[in-house]
Amino acid sequence: MSDLGSGRPTIKFIHAGPVSRLDKVIAERLEQLGESQRISRSQVKNAIEKGLVSVNGSVVTKAGTAVQCASAIVMGFVRDDSADELVPMESDLVILYEDEELIVIDKPPGLTMHPGAGNRTNTLANILVHHWGQGSSALRTKLPRAGIVHRLDKDTTGVVVVAKTLPAHEKLSRQFADRSVGRAYRALAQISPRSALFTSRAGGNSVVHDDREFVCGVIDAPLGRHPKHRTKMAVASVGGRRAVTNWSLLDRFEHGAYLELKLETGRTHQIRVHLAHYGAPVVGDTTYGRDSALPHKLRIAAESFGRQALHAFRLEFTHPTTRERLSFESPVPTDMQRLVAFFGAR
Repeated sequence: MSDLGSGRPTIKFIHAGPVSRLDKVIAERLEQLGESQRISRSQVKNAIEKGLVSVNGSVVTKAGTAVQCASAIVMGFVRDDSADELVPMESDLVILYEDEELIVIDKPPGLTMHPGAGNRTNTLANILVHHWGQGSSALRTKLPRAGIVHRLDKDTTGVVVVAKTLPAHEKLSRQFADRSVGRAYRALAQISPRSALFTSRAGGNSVVHDDREFVCGVIDAPLGRHPKHRTKMAVASVGGRRAVTNWSLLDRFEHGAYLELKLETGRTHQIRVHLAHYGAPVVGDTTYGRDSALPHKLRIAAESFGRQALHAFRLEFTHPTTRERLSFESPVPTDMQRLVAFFGAR
């Protein structure tokens, strides 16, 4: 990002890809720059509609305008003021750590990270506004997205870090962009004889150490928007952005596998898409999997669980001020532990 003297941050670049929508081209460029967590798609659309985006020197005001290869794009950044208008919501928070710079939270299921269409109040951002109070430093510095640096899906539980100052937000965002953050998840995945998760196709490898077998692998498969369902992601046969998931087997059952997964990249729905691509979707994931493929009792258990069995159990990062390496863990929720045990009891 740069400032050309207008008092408004700008981004300038040459589009080097195929013909695509203007808002999509800009969003992809922001993701490459590590700015996608700070500048939302609604902010991109806002900038376009306000006449703050030009293509080859001409102002364009429609987000769906087709952009040709080698087009020069300039966008003036319009901050989304919705974060300033967050309605405080009182709710309990499980706080793992908090200081003047940041807060680390154990996120429960069913909680979205920040307001969106159809949900303006019941989000982590709203709860944080209440927690910090109207005089908080986070509100005074007008942090993007109320300081939220990274996201967990609504129904994914576990460790989340949120910045409380603008410098902390920028430094933490940079760590996520340069992949210096450590992220580990636990997941219960479906398996069947046709699943390819444990094969060489998914980087599967088996090692025996001290009479114990260790099964692990690396999924290195690019992700992009699904060609037909634009709200979904998919492994891309052409193009896409590199996505790498390291996995190891904690326990294997007749119809399931309990996995630990470590991310090298942080693409949207990365774990869920990678596992589903190799025939082992996360149990309870109605977007990328089908619990109907499970035996009746397991299907009923998965439906009763009510969400995808995915938990962010460890997060490691460098403190933005002290430079100390911090690590936080959240125990796997009791209901997910019971679900894993039920799969293993058959």
